[in-house]
Amino acid sequence: MQVENSLLDTRKFLPLFSVQFLNAMSDHMLKNAILVMITYQGLTLGGLSPELSVNISTLLFILPFFLLSSYAGKIADMYSKVKLIRYIKICEIFIILIAATGIFSRSIEILIFSLVAMGTHSTFFGPIKFSILPQYIKERKILLLANGYIELGTFIAVLIGQTLGSWYMANEEFEIIVGLMAFSTFSGLILSYRMEKTMPVGSKEKFHWNLFKDTWLSYRKVTVNKKIRNNIHAISWFWAMGIVYTTQLPLFTQIYMGGCAHVFSILLAVFSISIGLGSLTCAKISDGKIVKQFVILGAIGIAFFSIILIGFNFHQHGHCLTLAEFSRSWHGVINYLLIFMIGFSAGFYSVTCYNELQVISPIQMLSQVIGVNNVLNSCYMLFCSLICILLLFFISLWWLFVVTIISNLVFALWYWRVNFEPSV
Repeated sequence: MQVENSLLDTRKFLPLFSVQFLNAMSDHMLKNAILVMITYQGLTLGGLSPELSVNISTLLFILPFFLLSSYAGKIADMYSKVKLIRYIKICEIFIILIAATGIFSRSIEILIFSLVAMGTHSTFFGPIKFSILPQYIKERKILLLANGYIELGTFIAVLIGQTLGSWYMANEEFEIIVGLMAFSTFSGLILSYRMEKTMPVGSKEKFHWNLFKDTWLSYRKVTVNKKIRNNIHAISWFWAMGIVYTTQLPLFTQIYMGGCAHVFSILLAVFSISIGLGSLTCAKISDGKIVKQFVILGAIGIAFFSIILIGFNFHQHGHCLTLAEFSRSWHGVINYLLIFMIGFSAGFYSVTCYNELQVISPIQMLSQVIGVNNVLNSCYMLFCSLICILLLFFISLWWLFVVTIISNLVFALWYWRVNFEPSV
């Protein structure tokens, strides 16, 4: 408890935690508000169907992570991270103004531009969020606990942003959406001036105008260390599995669990919060050590509880239960519990990988490592999404989850063979 109090009271951690929390919330508030406008309010991109418009919008939001993360990592190592955060938050003010214009004018072109701009803004903020912590916190036990809180805060912020963006946009309460995003942005900017200053840790890097060449050279540079390479791929696998579960969960809830849209919203909330709680629990019981067994435990836990989930929901339902009906039934309670345990296991998996990546990476190039990690995350998510689309032409959604579970167990075996040591 003393460690937690010393962490939460420090000027080095609390402003950073608050800034990243507000950043994640604002990102997903805007993203979900735009998706609701496309899905339910008739806005489409170039006359395309809502389904294609939604997928293209999501792809455009992810695209900057793929194209610019190597640049973002280099810049974060070369300059003061706190100053960069302040510049990024100032840019966010202009992005919110553009987004507000798009919302009130119902212009899909302006909204898509603001979405890409917000994705770019997050691309440059991402490497700073994790690489600044080792500069602030030297003691490993406190550092790992801080990572747990960052993970928990991020998932809760994403959930709040998704909920607020969807809810108020569904009710067409544009002023509230814009007001919440503006409040989040200005609060983040003010809090960034409460952060303790940092010095640059890396040397000047050469930038290549060819984005793909720069990304490839950065990947080769940071993955010379086999442990770093394996951890980056392990984290990317986590995000690939995450995109499968969150993308397929709405239909699985409707077809196999027999739940309505509100049931899906609660299941998604349970899933998000449980990942954060799993991350924090893992950070606490690790006691300052990198316990790689937790990655294996997390992967097996995801597979084990997923097997029970699909076994419990083998038959298709002819009608959807309301939220009250679903939540009152044993069927609903067990599904809530299983989704919670899948997310809780995922939390153990993810925070252990991120912790090790921080510890084993040289501090003078940690931002570049995180940048390369973000590129690989995007590639894995995109590739996995395409594979799911192709598989669904030939197999049912239930069997897609079977394939996902088997893939996860194969990955756990790979991790055990190439990357397993008791501790670092």
